[in-house]
Parts: sequence; structure tokens; C-alpha cells
Amino acid sequence: MMARPRRSRILALALAVVGVVDCGTPAPRATDRVFLIGVDGATWTVLDPLLAEGRLPNLASLIEEGTRVSLESMVPTKSPALWTTVVTGKTFEKHGIDDFTVVTRDDGTKNERVMHMTSNLRQTKALWNIVGEEGAGSAFVGWWVTWPAEEVRGYMVSSHVPLEQTGGRDAPTKGTLVEGVGGMTWPPELFEELRPLIRPAESVTYEEAKRFMDLASDELERDIVEGFRWAFAADETYRAVTDLLLERDPDLDLYGIYFNGIDVVSHRYWKYLEPRLYPPFPREELPRFRDVIPRYYEYTDELIGDILAWRRRGDTVLLVSDHGFHAHGHKDGPAGVLIASGTNIAKGATSTPAPRLVDLAPTVLALLGLPAAEDMDGRVLDDLFTLEWKRAYPKGRVDTYDTDDWREQAPVASDVDGEILRRLKTLGYLQ
Repeated sequence: MMARPRRSRILALALAVVGVVDCGTPAPRATDRVFLIGVDGATWTVLDPLLAEGRLPNLASLIEEGTRVSLESMVPTKSPALWTTVVTGKTFEKHGIDDFTVVTRDDGTKNERVMHMTSNLRQTKALWNIVGEEGAGSAFVGWWVTWPAEEVRGYMVSSHVPLEQTGGRDAPTKGTLVEGVGGMTWPPELFEELRPLIRPAESVTYEEAKRFMDLASDELERDIVEGFRWAFAADETYRAVTDLLLERDPDLDLYGIYFNGIDVVSHRYWKYLEPRLYPPFPREELPRFRDVIPRYYEYTDELIGDILAWRRRGDTVLLVSDHGFHAHGHKDGPAGVLIASGTNIAKGATSTPAPRLVDLAPTVLALLGLPAAEDMDGRVLDDLFTLEWKRAYPKGRVDTYDTDDWREQAPVASDVDGEILRRLKTLGYLQ
């Protein structure tokens, strides 16, 4: 087990707060741990009816104890760029991750080739770098553009797109934990411990799939089902990894966990949810697949419940989606979801102006008692904080957490670059 680092800034803040609050007002409790949970593509359009029906008990409890708001997205709505913005507090232009792929001539010739974005292309520090250098520990699981895994104070379980899990012709390109590519985890030896937890798409059984859709036993290989199996397997893998890390090291300061499945099933099954908005398709399949999306939301609520089972007094949960979803997809940047709950979050609080993706990293830092940076493009969402914590967290900003030698390198080659390019063209992300 990793020794819990001493967060000197937070301890000093907690002691100093007594002189800040009104006489007789209890000093605010410093946030113990922050859980940053990413749920790709989650939208209030689907969430609200399910919440009203009592089908999402874990999300309902978070909202009841805390607050919910819409979260402004950004365009273009490309997952690598959006999720990197969440953990840097900076725009695409500053952090350098603006697409799924990058064009390079790094092989010494004039021939261009398209390669997928890799972690060493990020031009600014992310939350795991910042909190680590400030003496705090973190664990990030499945986050976009974290391969190859960086050296961190804590754990990094990165995401990669395997060739053997193509996810169907029309599947969004999302990664998972895979064997045979190296650089999947920090520390490197952690991978061997996680190896038994990896779920390939072909391991998803008929009974597991039947929970979400009406299938015959010989239909698991259909393209529309294959994409679902790939997404479900990835979420199941990271569910097990998260549980292992929380059991192994429950005293880290920041946990970041990303789940991809809602976005994947929204791309593939929205026409069954709102068929009147789509061109004609075989209507006999409508009752077979119309419940996939709401059922996947229910499943994701269970994933969140697994994490909340580890929650203790002093923790704060920020649940975030990078964008919403509707019948036309998400390319116009529909608003996403932000649920905040726990220590130092005011029940029922609202935020004006509307929160943005760039606001999340500064807010996480503030909850941990650390200042944001002047070169971050977001603000601290302190209108969601309790009055006591709003008075107590560091108001000043450091100039930057970056250094002059922060990297800008060539992408790391991977045997899946061609597959990623093919799938992105199929989805219309690339011409």
C-alpha cells in the first residue's frame, strides 16, 4: 500500500480557517478525497425521466445530497480534446490535444501518416501532475489520452484501442485496458496485477447482453451487438480496476474514473429511442433495441454505486459528462451534466454563469485546498461551495504549474493507428 502523502497546504489551510470564519461558526472540514467521475455523453434528456421513475438511485442520492447543473461543452465535440480540457482547465489550443489523431512525418520522410493522440503530446500539466507535485496522491483510470501511462504519485491505468476489439463498423473509437502494447499502467508492474481483470469483447455473454436488448442466442456477432459488447467489456474492466485500486489504496487524495458506454450506445441506438426523427429502418427491430440506452444508464448508475460504496465522510464527488446527446448526435456541443455532492458542496446550489469544462480542474484544485493557475482558462465554481469553504479555499492563483521544458513531442507509434483512422472516417469525424 502506498503511504498517504502529507498535504501541507491543506493542513495549513484547515488550521488557518479558524481565523477566517465568524466567531462561533465551526471551521469547515478540509475535503478528504475528491472523486472525479467521467460519464461520456450523459445527458439530462435521458437522465431526468429515469430519475423521476426512481431507476437511478445512486445518482438520485448524489443530487439529493448536493446539486445538479448543466455543463457547457465545447466544439468540436471530440472526446480526446474535451476530456483533456476537464483535467487541465485549458482550451484545446493550450493543451494541444484537439482531435483523435495527429498528422506527422516523424519517420524521416516526406510521407504524412495519421497517428492517434498520445499522452506525451499534451503541452500542459494535468491534475495528476499538479497534485502529485504538491504532495498529494491520485489514481486515474481509463481517462482519454493517457497512453503511454505517465509517472505519477499514485496510479495511472491508461486507455488504448485494441485491434482485436474493433467494436463494429460504426463504433466510436474508445479505448480499454489491453495486453501486448506496453505502457498501460504506472507503475508498470501494476499491469500484471490487473491482467486478470481485463474483459475482451468476446467475453461478454448472451445473458449479459440480454439484460439490455431482446436477442436470439445466435445474434451476438451482429455488428450492432458487437459494438455494445465492446463498450460493456471496457466499462466492466475499469469497474473492476477501480474497485481493486480503492481496496488497495483507499487514502489517495484524488480519484478520476472514466466510463465510455453511454456515449457508445447513444451513437448506436438513439434511432430506436426516437425513431420518428430518423429515416425509415426495419421497424420490427424497434422493440428489440429501444430500451438499450435507458438500461445502460441504469447499469452506469450501478457502476457509480460501486464507487460510492467506498465513500466516507469528508469526500466530494463530481460527476461530469463532456457533452450531452440528442437525435443529431453531439457535434453541435449540447450541454453535458455536472453533479456535485459531498463535503463543502452546498445542497441545491446553482451556478451563474453556467459551468464550463474548463472550470472543472480549478474547482478540483480548490476542493483539495490548492490554488488554480493564472494560465488556466476556467474559474473555480465556488458558487457550488458552502459559505464556509467559499471563504476558506485559496483565492489567489499561481502564475502557472507548467515549466519551460514541458513537452511537445512526436506521437508514440501504435499498431492500431490505421484501425483508428478507418473507424473515425466511418463515423464521419474525418474526411
